[in-house]
Amino acid sequence: MQRTKAMINLGWVILIGGFSNICFGQETTETQKKTPDRFITYGLGTMIVKLNDEHMSDLNYKGGSVHINLGGYKRKKNTLRNFQIGIGIGSISPKDDNRQIEPKGQYYRVDLSYSQQYFIQSILNEQIRWYSGGKVKSHTNIRLNPQLDTGFITFLLANGFFASNTFERDVKMFSRMVIVGWQLDLPLLNHTIRPSFLNVFDYVNPEGNWVKERVDDSRWYAINKYSNITSTIYMLYPLSSSNIIRLSYEWDFYRIKSMLEATSISSTISFSLLFKF
Repeated sequence: MQRTKAMINLGWVILIGGFSNICFGQETTETQKKTPDRFITYGLGTMIVKLNDEHMSDLNYKGGSVHINLGGYKRKKNTLRNFQIGIGIGSISPKDDNRQIEPKGQYYRVDLSYSQQYFIQSILNEQIRWYSGGKVKSHTNIRLNPQLDTGFITFLLANGFFASNTFERDVKMFSRMVIVGWQLDLPLLNHTIRPSFLNVFDYVNPEGNWVKERVDDSRWYAINKYSNITSTIYMLYPLSSSNIIRLSYEWDFYRIKSMLEATSISSTISFSLLFKF
């Protein structure tokens, strides 16, 4: 817990320092004031998670986590490219549980994604730009619940291909042209790995091959078995130093239908700094 707090404090110090630097940087030349091409992204946010996984228990869980975002962003006239690493560290607990035990468990999440989209056309009287393309995403979430005998460690690993569409519009705000956008990612095909019921003995059993068992359990799923929809609303606010402030809200939903089902809904609010390089 102390280590987590230290990471949060360090992240905010870096954000505040970077924010001061990009806000009070010197004015650039006319050439430099044009929309930059490449950015390095880092930011902090908060994530709220609602989860039901029958591998863990039949209860509904809810929790929150700190969200750290790192990545790279490239923007051309007709192309958008975005690589992101999202890390969540927090806890979850049952929404309704009257048992006389500590119900809270630990929650860890890592998302790696790369999307590439191309300009299609301007729509609605040419006020909105439409980009379309694809996205590759690797999602991992791990839950540790010491109070559960048959679900001590539960997780989901999912690697998938998505159809990705973005709609953007320029809006004038505080004498600057701000980009407001919405990105929608829809699943095409996913490869997932989930455990059977696991407790600590499954990991220390010398006769078991834990990795092979998990690979044997892995499956390819189409959208009728595994659905993962991500909707992201964002705002890009340019600064005089050619860097950008990004505010975003992401809603992420997945449902996997196998022998034991799982459903997850997460909402993430992030504040990011995009540094030109």
